[in-house]
Amino acid sequence: MSKIFTEAPIWVWPLLLLLVFVGLRARKKRSVPVALIYALPLMGVMALRSVFALSAPTAVWAVFALAYGAGAVAGYRLQVRWILGRVGRRVKLSGEYLTLTVMMVIFWANFVGGVLGTVAPDLYQTLIFQGVFAAIVAAASGSFLGRSLRVWRASDMGVSDNVGRHRAG
Repeated sequence: MSKIFTEAPIWVWPLLLLLVFVGLRARKKRSVPVALIYALPLMGVMALRSVFALSAPTAVWAVFALAYGAGAVAGYRLQVRWILGRVGRRVKLSGEYLTLTVMMVIFWANFVGGVLGTVAPDLYQTLIFQGVFAAIVAAASGSFLGRSLRVWRASDMGVSDNVGRHRAG
């Protein structure tokens, strides 16, 4: 079992530390550049790379597309709870755990996928694994797109879309 962790590429562990750091920071009220929020959907590149590695059939790509869209809708709807305001190129956000959760889902799903590809390639190639894997990484990645779109829609003089009405306490 320890071989799984010791034989992982060396870059995996600094990446995990960075994702945990960013996710833990998101738990606190903060003001961040909107560019940072707009960059989060790039996590979707990792999801695309992972599904390409599956040699996935068309059905898996359909699952990916549907889950990505569902994740984007969910992220868009949820982000309204955390936007406190936007002025110019900065957005003020309340603390939340979703960022940490989604980053960990993406990271660990990819880690498990990599491990299975090595230790259980027959399972890795099943349509069920590929569909579930694609759905998980796509929904998680899509949520970042939806959250970015919600921030983009926030006006420069406060927040549009009645953002405050859904704010979590």
